[in-house]
Amino acid sequence: MNASWGARSETGLVRKGNEDSYLVQEPLFVVADGMGGHIAGDVASSTAVEVITNEAGQADATNPETLAQIVRHANARIFERAEEDNSLHGMGTTCTLLMLDDGRAHIAHVGDSRAYLLRNDHFDQVTEDHTLVARMVREGRLSEEEAHRHPQRSVITRALGVDDEVDVDVSTVNLEDGDRVLLCSDGLSSMVPDKAIAEVLAAEADPQSAADRLVDLALDAGGEDNVTVVVLYVEDGEASGDPEVGRATGMSSAAAAVPAPAAWAAPAERAPAEQTGVVSAIPPRATESTVVSDETPARRSIARRLVVSLVVLAVVAGALYGAGRYALQNSWFIGVNEDGFVTVYQGRPETIAGMTLSEAEEVTALRVDDLPEYVHDDLEEGIKVESLEDAHAAVTNLENRSRPPDERG
Repeated sequence: MNASWGARSETGLVRKGNEDSYLVQEPLFVVADGMGGHIAGDVASSTAVEVITNEAGQADATNPETLAQIVRHANARIFERAEEDNSLHGMGTTCTLLMLDDGRAHIAHVGDSRAYLLRNDHFDQVTEDHTLVARMVREGRLSEEEAHRHPQRSVITRALGVDDEVDVDVSTVNLEDGDRVLLCSDGLSSMVPDKAIAEVLAAEADPQSAADRLVDLALDAGGEDNVTVVVLYVEDGEASGDPEVGRATGMSSAAAAVPAPAAWAAPAERAPAEQTGVVSAIPPRATESTVVSDETPARRSIARRLVVSLVVLAVVAGALYGAGRYALQNSWFIGVNEDGFVTVYQGRPETIAGMTLSEAEEVTALRVDDLPEYVHDDLEEGIKVESLEDAHAAVTNLENRSRPPDERG
């Protein structure tokens, strides 16, 4: 049993540079999505691919743990480079490494890049995202749909280069003739629904055509991130495809024509931000022509209206107070205090009728000016999390993105 493959990587329509790297060198295939700013992210992901390429001879199909060891060596090298060069401080990368082995695929994985398997009509994600929202889904605190729209869906809880040691997930998938395997960065999975991805893999007879089409779908959907895909078609016969690092190769494989997938329209705009209910306690303004008589019935009517208004205001105030107490007790977010320091708050970042619904829980030593500009707006609006534990994880993620000391203002 052999495989043909195709690959492609694009910067996208928003980012200034491409921080993704990949490797197609049978039997090893890798996708790495760098983070920490364009230069540092590119260094992190390319370093991971470089180490894997250099240590490919140590990969042993009879012992998949050797793949994890290679990934750990990549982690150590990235961490070492960041320690040696302040301009690379805080860099990291995801890494999804797959090794083919006579009807099996061994996978070593860290981060939120993904491996998928399409078999007949079944399309499954075979890796686990190491992200804050993925953990919340596993714990039953979010649905899959809520996770896809969650403002913290990009907060990674595990990556190469962030610490001197890293846990690596290792798994093995038994392959069958006709299986189609996809490795991708989240620039694809965050922009294109799984159903559309599966339809492309099922419809395209050539893996390079599938790779090109998947990247085009991500770009058509907005191309908000770098997007990298590696597509493998498992089949009886000889393997096809040339070894490549970092750029795609064209290839062909004979196969019967299959129907094109159902049309999928890219979203016209991003999902709206979470809405918060607001109760208005402002009565309608009286017109200038309103006249109140001195007669006793009119005075009694005014008195009754005043009593009713006071009762309504008291009910509204009580509801607001209750909402405020509930928000303080059951919600958390990461924001910025008046002095510009990243701060963990208990409560919600919104206000209701002028009432603040949060209290500062912990002020960190991290200044917002030390972070990349693209996270400033999120912090100003408040990054919502589900617990204090999740808040600490989010702060750690921000610390890993902070600029090196010699670049701080």
